[in-house]
Amino acid sequence: MDGAGTGAGAGAAPDAVALHAVGAAAAQGSRPSQQDRHVVFTPEALPREIGERIAIFAVFDGHGSHLVAQHAQTNILQSILASPEFRKGHYEAAMQAAIDKEEETLFKEFRDGEEKFAVAGSTASIAVVNLSSGTLVVGNLGDSHILLAEVERGGGGDGEVKDVRRLTVSHKPDNPPEKQRIEQAGGEVHDQHEIPRLGSLNMSRALGDLQYKKPLNSMDKGPVTEEQTIAAGDPGKERGDFLSRQLATTRVELKRDAQYLLALTTDGVTNAQRDRVIMHSMAGLFGQGLRANEVSESIVKECVSKPGSDNATLISVFLKGSSSSGSGNEWLSNASA
Repeated sequence: MDGAGTGAGAGAAPDAVALHAVGAAAAQGSRPSQQDRHVVFTPEALPREIGERIAIFAVFDGHGSHLVAQHAQTNILQSILASPEFRKGHYEAAMQAAIDKEEETLFKEFRDGEEKFAVAGSTASIAVVNLSSGTLVVGNLGDSHILLAEVERGGGGDGEVKDVRRLTVSHKPDNPPEKQRIEQAGGEVHDQHEIPRLGSLNMSRALGDLQYKKPLNSMDKGPVTEEQTIAAGDPGKERGDFLSRQLATTRVELKRDAQYLLALTTDGVTNAQRDRVIMHSMAGLFGQGLRANEVSESIVKECVSKPGSDNATLISVFLKGSSSSGSGNEWLSNASA
């Protein structure tokens, strides 16, 4: 998938930031199946009554099966758009409302017979870009990440990638705040092969995995699995959600005089390459004339090239401030690493 936008329509105020290009790619790697899913929605695909030019991107990294990631891919965008908070620009609240609705739907479908939702789950990383205002809001559960970097024209005319930032949080069971929350909810963290885990999971926040959430983590209700038993702490303690569905969010106001790289990744990418390498590769490949989808394909292919590689997904987004160097569709070329 590849696309580009040039800004607001005729007669409208110019966008603060233009969606110059976007492309996505996924690879299975050495895993027996592909459990990653992703979403790319450009302003042209969204309802006109929204009034502002907004793009939405998301990645979902399934575990246990692809079912929860696929369910989220199908439903979460529409839930974000349907939230009253979305029209107010409260994108953090709109994303959380969509996650909450997704969880409620998963639980209902579990009760209706889809037992896999109790033992399968997914990360979620979502980015909402209001191109009209230049506002970027991201939210995540788990360890799929969103990276942002600025591209600045150097003295020799080349583009310099700078200020590479990871906007998301890695939700791991041994992070002190996460471990404290799990224990306060009546759960416990254990080590398995020197990896801290909540039951069988190496993350502390995710969609699905209902066995680690109320009410299924009450031992007298729902499925009692070995993993659920391991995650449970004091049997006499009232339980909350061991596994959280609360998004970590970040809001960034993009500058009109800058160009940006935005990358949405599953951990098959960020575990294979350092953040700076990913962003420099994006800039360099795009500057060489590759299309955005080809940029993503090249990086993902490299990430899965070694034995034991994970599923890998990358959405490459190129954003251009309305008063940045160059005009129209021009992009800084030959970005330096």
